[in-house]
This record gives sequence, C-alpha cells and structure tokens, in this order.
Amino acid sequence: MMKRLLVLLAFLPLVLSSCSKLGEVEVRELELKSFQLLSTTSANIEVEYVIHNPTSKKLMLDNVNGFLKKGDVNFAQVTLIEADTVAAKRVSINRLVFKLDIQDPLSLLSMGLNISKWHYSDFTVDARAVVKTSGGGRRVIKFKDMSMENLLKRL
Repeated sequence: MMKRLLVLLAFLPLVLSSCSKLGEVEVRELELKSFQLLSTTSANIEVEYVIHNPTSKKLMLDNVNGFLKKGDVNFAQVTLIEADTVAAKRVSINRLVFKLDIQDPLSLLSMGLNISKWHYSDFTVDARAVVKTSGGGRRVIKFKDMSMENLLKRL
C-alpha cells in the first residue's frame, strides 16, 4: 500500500498541473521494480511506468518532497532521488526512484503494525512537487492535508 501512495505522489503534479495539455498526460501502467531496504527506517523504491505525453514539451519531475500522515502523525517522509525525462509526443517507459524514511518508529508501533487493515482513507498527504518542461516552464504544486482517498478520486 505504501508503494501505491508513493507512486500517486509522483504522478499527481503531472495530472493536476494547469499547463497547456499537461492534464492530458496519461500514466498507463505502473510497476514496482525494486524495493531496497537501507535500514530499519528507510528504503529506496524504484518504480517503472508507461506514460503518454501528448504535449510538445519534454517533462521532468524535478523535485518531490512530502509527508504521508496517518492521523495527525507524520508517518513517513518521501523524497524523489531520481527521475527520467518524459519524452514529448509519445508513449515512453520511464522510471522514478524515491527514498522513504519512517519518521518515528515508535509512532509506527503505536498506530498498529497490522498494515493489511489500513485504508487509503487513513492517510493524508502534505507534499510539494516541481514539474519542469523543456521550454523552461515550471509549475510548483503544493498539497496540505489532502486525503489519499480524495487524491485517488482525482487521478
């Protein structure tokens, strides 16, 4: 479930940006390529995706930083480490690498480790993302206390 939340955070700026035709960008497939545990509280996650970019500009997800919150507790911090450039006017396969850091392992224990019982509605997102285009355009998108359930409906 955490992997899906990270992927949604990555693609949200592309889908919700108000730049010309950017709303027509479509993510067609997502696949978790690797999950590398770095320590008991952090991991690198690599995601591969197929995306259709009908715009005449290349797109770069330049920066994503955010927190996944469960209740009022910052559950994890998500940071974009690496992102491929999305080619203009074509369908392409690209990848993203994120670092996930659990903020407070004790709060994780207090929330309960039965992850299978967690739901998207249990989580909210505080995030900031920057999408750049090859034409020099830049769009900063911020989210504050957006529920994951609403985020999924928008996508």
